Amino acid sequence: MKRVLMGALVAAFVCLAGSVAAEDAKAPAKKPAAKRAFKISPAADIKFTDVEGMKGAQVAPLWGDMKKGAYGAYFKWVGGFDAGWHTHSNPVYVSTVSGTFTLETEGQPAKELGPGSYTYDPGKTKHRSGCKAGPECIFLVHQNAAFDFLPVEAKEK
Repeated sequence: MKRVLMGALVAAFVCLAGSVAAEDAKAPAKKPAAKRAFKISPAADIKFTDVEGMKGAQVAPLWGDMKKGAYGAYFKWVGGFDAGWHTHSNPVYVSTVSGTFTLETEGQPAKELGPGSYTYDPGKTKHRSGCKAGPECIFLVHQNAAFDFLPVEAKEK
C-alpha cells in the first residue's frame, strides 16, 4: 500500500511539474531589470533652446518631460529679463546657479537671489520673477508635475 501511495504521489508530482513547466514555456519572457547607471552631462553637452513666447528665456531639459510630468531643467534668462506677474499650477523648486534671480511675491518687496540661493514656490501663488540687469541668470528648476506658466494682471497700487 505504501508503494502504491508513494507511486501515486510521485506520478502526481511529475504531472504537476510538467504542467507548471508547460505554463512557464507559454509565459512571456521577463525583461531583465534596467541596469542602473549614472547619467553624466558635461556643461558643454547641455543644449539650451528658446522658450516659445518668452523672448530672452531659454531652457535645457535634464530629465523627464516638462510638457508631460515631473522634470528637471536649467533655465537661462538674459540680464534684465522680466517674466511678469504669473502663477504655476503646481509647486516649483528653484536653485540659482549664476546671475541674480529676482522674485517679488504679492504684498512683499522684491528679493535678489544670487548663486546658491533656493526658492520654493508652492504653486497657485502670484509672483513676478526675472533676472537682474547685467549678467544672464541660470537656475535649476524641478517640478513633480508638468510645467505651466499662467500670466496674471498686477494689481494697481
